[in-house]
Amino acid sequence: MLPEPKVLFGQMQYEAGSEAAARQRFQMLVTELVALRHPNADEVAGPGGGDWGIDTYVGRLDETIAVWQSKFFMDWKGKDQQDQVRDSFRQLLQKAAEEGFQVDAWTLCVPCILPPKEQKWFDSWAAKNRRIHNVRSITLWNGVKLRRLLAQEDAELIRRAYLPVAAPQPPAESLALAADLAGLDAALFVRQLEEAGYVETDAARGLFFAAEALARDLAARGNRAGIGALEELHLEIQALWEQKFNSLLPMADERGRMMGLVDQVLKEAGHCPDPEGLRLRPAHRRGVAHRLVENSRAGWVRHWREVAASHKGLPAGDLVAEKLATAHAGESS
Repeated sequence: MLPEPKVLFGQMQYEAGSEAAARQRFQMLVTELVALRHPNADEVAGPGGGDWGIDTYVGRLDETIAVWQSKFFMDWKGKDQQDQVRDSFRQLLQKAAEEGFQVDAWTLCVPCILPPKEQKWFDSWAAKNRRIHNVRSITLWNGVKLRRLLAQEDAELIRRAYLPVAAPQPPAESLALAADLAGLDAALFVRQLEEAGYVETDAARGLFFAAEALARDLAARGNRAGIGALEELHLEIQALWEQKFNSLLPMADERGRMMGLVDQVLKEAGHCPDPEGLRLRPAHRRGVAHRLVENSRAGWVRHWREVAASHKGLPAGDLVAEKLATAHAGESS
């Protein structure tokens, strides 16, 4: 099922990269939809955008044509959109009179849905101009109509070409939590934070626990693809840490501390893209940064390698394993 028009065409604008590119892509989409019913549907273009007010047309420019006018209005707010519609229609009729062709039908195509008052304006404007200019049909293809056309079976190739729908994402991995993490007092990643001047480390412990529990759960399930994806994320965040560490190292103080290092790494780690096949939460990604430190692959002070080498505490992962085993035993009893 296709999403609502605002989401559907918002995706088109995002993938196009700019509003101007999205306008062009929207016009091409409309032409393709018209061509499903009228295979001879075409476009014209002149120097400096001189298209006579014609985006998509069917017929002959020396006889009679039907026109589809594309306006990439993601929102219809009122006067500005009304003026653009009037100007396009006026330009078309002027060229028809100058060049000697007749406009039989005119359809406005927009990706939005008009508010009631604006729909009333369009209905009234269309009825008036049908009478005045002897145009057989003046109609609107709004986001709902376009979505309905795109949903038809014969529009499948158009959907794929212009509105690629993302594949369904796997559910996010669950977030393991623990109420009491005092046992991590002697963990290396906690000591490294303390070396960097951090006094409160409860949130860091929770983040580490979540990432460590995820790694152990993937291993217990024999999810080799997930394990590989998680290691890929470790490498990405380690590369992020290296870049931040190297850039801040010249500013380290006499205690080897670098202002902002921890905060910058954790913030950007939380926004790292998920590796393919693994959907994580921001807490997992930030926890990976602490896991790197715990595994002596990173640190928060200039002398972090010396801190890691001199550390005598038990691996923090052992405590996580014990808590997970206790939790599972409690669920089984």
